[in-house]
Amino acid sequence: MTRTLSHKHRLDLDDILAIGVDKEKMQLDAETRQMLQERREQIRNYVIRQENPAYGFNRGFGHNVDLEVKAEQLEKLQENLIISHSVGMGDDAPTEIVRCAMLLRAHSLAQGFSGIRPEVVENIITLLNHDIVPVVPELGSVGASGDLAPLSHMALALLGKGKVYYKEQVLEASDALTRAGIKPMKLEMKEGLALNNGVQFMTAIGLYCCRQMTILLKTATVQTAMTAQVMLAPETPFRQDLHQLRPHPGSVKVAGWIYELMKDSPLREAHRDYNIDGEIQDPYNIRCAAQILGSCQELIEGCEKALLREANSVTDNPIILKADRENGWDEADPFYGQYVDIVSGGHFHGMPIAIRIYNLFQAMGIMASLVNRRCDRYVDENRNKGLGRDLKWPKLSDSERAISSGMMIPEYSSAALTSFIWGEMMPNHLFSISTNTGQEDHVSMGTGLAVRLLKTLPRLADLLSIEMAYIAQAAAIRKELHYIPSSIPLYDEIKQKLSGIKEELQVDGNPFEFDIQIKEHYPISPEERFLNPCCETILESVYRIFPPVKKDRVFSDELKALSSFISSGRIVELTAGKFK
Repeated sequence: MTRTLSHKHRLDLDDILAIGVDKEKMQLDAETRQMLQERREQIRNYVIRQENPAYGFNRGFGHNVDLEVKAEQLEKLQENLIISHSVGMGDDAPTEIVRCAMLLRAHSLAQGFSGIRPEVVENIITLLNHDIVPVVPELGSVGASGDLAPLSHMALALLGKGKVYYKEQVLEASDALTRAGIKPMKLEMKEGLALNNGVQFMTAIGLYCCRQMTILLKTATVQTAMTAQVMLAPETPFRQDLHQLRPHPGSVKVAGWIYELMKDSPLREAHRDYNIDGEIQDPYNIRCAAQILGSCQELIEGCEKALLREANSVTDNPIILKADRENGWDEADPFYGQYVDIVSGGHFHGMPIAIRIYNLFQAMGIMASLVNRRCDRYVDENRNKGLGRDLKWPKLSDSERAISSGMMIPEYSSAALTSFIWGEMMPNHLFSISTNTGQEDHVSMGTGLAVRLLKTLPRLADLLSIEMAYIAQAAAIRKELHYIPSSIPLYDEIKQKLSGIKEELQVDGNPFEFDIQIKEHYPISPEERFLNPCCETILESVYRIFPPVKKDRVFSDELKALSSFISSGRIVELTAGKFK
């Protein structure tokens, strides 16, 4: 399939990931090409015929704006801009992120307000179609005059400079272009500046993370439904009529998902009777999960909408607008009505993106805390409703139990991962550092924030893998137990008799008080020990990666494999359409 890049088409997340991740081919729309050509001619004719300075065309950049550039040096000015601004540091960005950013830059330029030739857009498309991906260091942008360093590294490849990934190798761009039969391009007026002004790099990272965060949110929702079942919780906190009384969209949506994922659970039905269950209220990590995860859902969805708005925006500087009367143009002017009004603005500033990216961090931190609280409950025999200390296998002998740690330590790792995620949540966007001798005196710092988000995301998948391991172990133990422990203290008459002798009991001559709770175990048939069919299907796949723990073993590799399984979205896929 070949997709068409058009100024009339709005990109959605599927479009972006199809090009960036799935490497689908694309082409420039013929009508868009013609429009770009016409507008380029208009602005070119205007600049060469008038005497006033035109920033981006015949002046220096940044605080060099006061320096005039001679006509014979205009092309070199653009090339020097890209070369000098390629100062990235740190690790190289993943190729799928760079491909997404290349698409976003091409789409922004194709809107027709940057004054560039259509060949610039076409050359970006050509690199994408040949899967020639510039090597782009992650750090170096303050996210203000655009992602200057990352976008300059991207633009270097168009010039046949810098390094690129090509056919699973890192090559000099000139070598890769020669092998692919592509000629390096020569930049003309404004085109270098058009290539590196904008925040497409941080936007690309943010959009990629939106998709991954959505997968992890839905996985956390699945695990909430599974935890609720193995912890003998009811589905009533997730009723839609309940949530309509406080209709925050995220809470309503997540509650509906959890409710559907708990339907037809034999284990739930086995303890529906109050005399068996007796639990008036579960801890917040289950009872309030819809409100907690629903808030995360709203943060993620809001971020995706804002970043897609950015992906379909014009973020260049200066921007070329139509010359009209309202903005001081005389109808007698030969350029009246053409796209020649050169306007310097701040559309390249990254703050609108930085605050949304931080919202993804907020969602990650909230989810991490919720998952950790549930992991902590699993290993606590006083709170896990009969699953035993550290989820040790119930058929172990007393001597075997004494030397077994069971699943004690994964909860430690969950605490460490949660702390790590919280530690990465430094709000860079609140701490601007003035650059360019004060010309760029307030910057977003959003790009560093985005890079850190990208690197932290896998730790949330790791954390979810630990909870999933606990769920799988708890479900396996439930199938071994022939009873459900009641939460109701029994019996009133016994308690009354005991209270009658309290005063007679003394320790060292001092009376003391005590309280005794006697609980029943209710029998449960083998058929009643299962989660609902959807969750049992998920467990089948999980057990192939993380089998029930019957004796101590090394968990690390299994948990890492489970983390990859979660990140791939397979758990969400196995829900068979429950997320609507």
